Amino acid sequence: MIDSYLSEPELAAFIATLPRRRLAAGALIRDREGRVLMVQPNYKQGWELPGGTVEAGEDPRTGCGREITEEVGLELPVGRLLVVEHGTSHGIWGDATIFLYDGGVVDADVAVTVQAEELVGYRFVSSAEVGTLAMPGLANRIAVGLSALADGDTRELVNGRG
Repeated sequence: MIDSYLSEPELAAFIATLPRRRLAAGALIRDREGRVLMVQPNYKQGWELPGGTVEAGEDPRTGCGREITEEVGLELPVGRLLVVEHGTSHGIWGDATIFLYDGGVVDADVAVTVQAEELVGYRFVSSAEVGTLAMPGLANRIAVGLSALADGDTRELVNGRG
């Protein structure tokens, strides 16, 4: 192992040269008609899925559950992993890995309470409507996630491509 030969300061200096990658996690929550729960952020264009940045010391599944509760006031079990997407060289964001989980099925009249600090509103939308609300990369990730739900598989994407 490399750390067996390096002093702690040398190891710290080496680790500082390694790439950093941001983590994000979101949930594909549907109503009984199969429509997808989307939220409208107040800080950027396009609609999003409930979810967000995974915090330091937090795994993606836990971060996803926390974000769902914070953003839409729902405490849902986070289901299986549907999609993992590796985003490389995303401008100021750098590299990122995005995890998309099955958020389950809820009634369309479920009591959603949007986080006023970050969100303007929410809607359940058909898969056909997703592309009109979401940015292209997210719209593709949702479509791939819905396919993974249908066949029980897990998908891996790199910059939106499988």
